[in-house]
Amino acid sequence: MADFYFTDRKYNQLGIASTDELASSSVIAIDDIGGQEGDYQSVEGGYRSYSATLHFSPDQSAQVKEMAKVGNFVLFKGRAGESVWTTILSSEHDPLAGTNTFVAEDASIDLINGTVGAYAASSAMTIAQYIELFAGNSGFVIGYNEIPDLTRTLKWDSDDSSILTRILSVAKQFGVELSFRFEVRGLSVIGKYIDIRKHIGGNKGIYLRVDTDLNKIVTTSDIADLCTAIAGTGGTPEGSNDPITLKGYRWTDPNGRYVLGGDGVLRDPVALRTWSRLLSNTNTNPVDAHITRNKTYEATTQATLLQSVLSDLEKFNHPAINYEVDIAKLPDTVNIGDTVYLVDEDEQLFLSARVLELTYSYSNESGTATLGDYLIQASQVDPAYRELADQIKNIPKTVQYYPWIRYADDDKGTNMSAFPANKKYMAIVPNAKSSVPSDNPDDYAGKWALIQGKDGADGKPGPAGTSSYLHTAYANSIDGSQDFSTTDGNGKSYFGQYVDQTQADSTDPTKYSWALFKGTDGRDGKDGSDNVPVITVGAAYPSGPKKGDMHWLTDSSGVVTGYYTYDGSAWNPYKIDAKILSAETFNGMTFNGVTFTGSKFISSFKGIKPDGTADFSVHGTTTIADGSIVTDTYSDTDNTHITHVVMDQFGFLSNIYNKGTLMASTQMSLGMLTLGSSYQDYANTKPYWVTSSLDALAITRLNNVGALLWQGVNLLGWSGADQEVTPSKPISDCLNGWLLVWSEYKNGVAQDYDYIVTPIYRSYVQAHSGKQVTLQMVAYGAASFNKKVFPTNQKIVGDRNNSGGAGNPSVAGNYVLVNVFTF
Repeated sequence: MADFYFTDRKYNQLGIASTDELASSSVIAIDDIGGQEGDYQSVEGGYRSYSATLHFSPDQSAQVKEMAKVGNFVLFKGRAGESVWTTILSSEHDPLAGTNTFVAEDASIDLINGTVGAYAASSAMTIAQYIELFAGNSGFVIGYNEIPDLTRTLKWDSDDSSILTRILSVAKQFGVELSFRFEVRGLSVIGKYIDIRKHIGGNKGIYLRVDTDLNKIVTTSDIADLCTAIAGTGGTPEGSNDPITLKGYRWTDPNGRYVLGGDGVLRDPVALRTWSRLLSNTNTNPVDAHITRNKTYEATTQATLLQSVLSDLEKFNHPAINYEVDIAKLPDTVNIGDTVYLVDEDEQLFLSARVLELTYSYSNESGTATLGDYLIQASQVDPAYRELADQIKNIPKTVQYYPWIRYADDDKGTNMSAFPANKKYMAIVPNAKSSVPSDNPDDYAGKWALIQGKDGADGKPGPAGTSSYLHTAYANSIDGSQDFSTTDGNGKSYFGQYVDQTQADSTDPTKYSWALFKGTDGRDGKDGSDNVPVITVGAAYPSGPKKGDMHWLTDSSGVVTGYYTYDGSAWNPYKIDAKILSAETFNGMTFNGVTFTGSKFISSFKGIKPDGTADFSVHGTTTIADGSIVTDTYSDTDNTHITHVVMDQFGFLSNIYNKGTLMASTQMSLGMLTLGSSYQDYANTKPYWVTSSLDALAITRLNNVGALLWQGVNLLGWSGADQEVTPSKPISDCLNGWLLVWSEYKNGVAQDYDYIVTPIYRSYVQAHSGKQVTLQMVAYGAASFNKKVFPTNQKIVGDRNNSGGAGNPSVAGNYVLVNVFTF
């Protein structure tokens, strides 16, 4: 249930609308389920709107028409409990249907309708200076600012932009996100803020799984916008006639990946190795033939232009992978901008995604989200450790909280007491972890409230000068739903409280923060007949045990090694299972010879080098860094490097060294396996390096070798007309090409003897598709002849004159094509 307050532009209340079907007749019904209605939020531009339909009776028509007048304000509580203040931009009133559909936005009409002209900064300015300049007297001021010191020299040529459009342009060029926030007191706005965030939302560790929270994840990919280099053009600086480029600008990538050329083109040599047009089996590491895009930006300095170009190159130097996610259930704790994790166990797909758009209906209390900014999350932990971590994570964590209540003479805690007699103030600390309340007034600072009333039926007002009320209630469940009461605490185990500006106590348990204040009774010290287990610790078993007693074993250092339970006749041993462990941090713990210290995994395991010559060990060099798992081993005899293994989200790399010299390498990345090895040149006694690669297409071609692609009888022009054959696989899927098998043709039948075999090479067809190639043949008896064909990637076309092939026409006309194989 949600309430919406409508006011005029002077903040005078015009009416209340509610999603509660049982609301009083004076409250207008509101529905935000149909069409595109609801509370819509978007990360882009910090945009937020609310659309809904008001339902009214004929006698309410005039009131609703006045309530939903454009320019009026709508105030409501968002799903995260925040105050949302919106301005009605459009309204459609239908008295016959009894409906009024309106659209309201939160960026204020002052920002939407206000305009600004062209502007060029004379020097570098902060983002706050730009926004304060353009926001003018709109009433908006800077709230949170996470980049207070970053400066830019910006320029706009447009002389008729809205204030909102200009502010969003500033944010884009500073690389931040904006949100609009209102501070509300009662039904009045006392502050309007523009918050500047590097990243709206956060990561709450929320996992959405297929078949539970998700219906499905559909993966799509394309390379339509892929590039390995960008030539960027910026705006035209003041006093210049030409737009800026990066020509002559000097910059070195601190990470060593990207290269800015003297021609002003920013290149990615790493992406080039995969996407160069010159890539082949003979040229596995091309250094030319970039896919270059020309792009235009607003930047008016080379420094800012470089950042824009670099951002785009990082975005487009790989295939665009998109995921369509069908969400079955969106958790209530997920808000706009938050990062969530998507898991499809069957497809072994593990993604992180950001909530870019969020629409929530207060009528049916459900939401839908649009996700984006997908990233593949690589699993970087051994499955056994991951399973253990999941077990530990899923163990319910029971934390006991206790409310502390104290009374005093004033709001400073003077003469503090545990009893209310003759005291004017009360303080409550609802979530203390100690069952013994503190008697230090400092622990109750800011929580004192003036006590008024005796039966607790109304809230207790706060200190003088405020209009806040403290409300308390009692119940027998942690959510307050069982045996709820605002006056009777007898026999109740849970205590709830909240503060608002309404004097009457709410009867809605969800408004209260609940905590257990009555724990379970302790053992009464009877002789054991009450069947409460006795727990003992030590080396010797207790005497006279009863059924259900437990005995914990410890070693000489007092470390627990196991426990026993007594079944009434014997002690039964049990081990401590790892899945019952629950800890925030492990320091200095050892797991089967592996020590975890911070982000380092130090292994004490030893083994034999690949050549069998010496022992080796991991000398504390296995670390997790930048999302990768890196393992190095060194010889125990001379401490020389032996192996280097890297696993990250892009692939796998393994190097083997001998005395520090790289001898062999294996790399798997982006669907390609690359093998390298050092060989000895015995003639010159110098080692040389050989590298080869294998990808999915190469494996496909290898698997296709020897496959029969076509069989039959085709004259390929023998009858005086062009004829063709289409093998079942294109020549591009063959390792070397097509192998044509010819047979002598007599009396209208192909003979099963005297076959002639001719190849058509893939490299020729890919270089000269559809061009003539002459096949030279020699029949039994040394009779030679030729046939002309015109091969393409898909088919072979014969020349209509093949019946009289050059060399020996009478023999050529007697041979026909009977098979096509791959080779």
